[in-house]
Amino acid sequence: MINSEPVPGGRSQGSLAWAGLHNTYFWIDRDRGICGVFLTQLLPFFDEEAVASFRQFELGVYSLLDGARE
Repeated sequence: MINSEPVPGGRSQGSLAWAGLHNTYFWIDRDRGICGVFLTQLLPFFDEEAVASFRQFELGVYSLLDGARE
């Protein structure tokens, strides 16, 4: 999947991402030099809590790295 729009607080436009059946997610943001992997073994796919945790993880990674650059 290629992000056609930037994710607020997260991935850049043009970054790559994918998800797996058991709520496994990864992204590659070549513009910012960041990638992340979030793995669970939960069903059903797109479990609300797993997706919320993944979103918090992604936002946390960008927030920490942005803070380190300041």
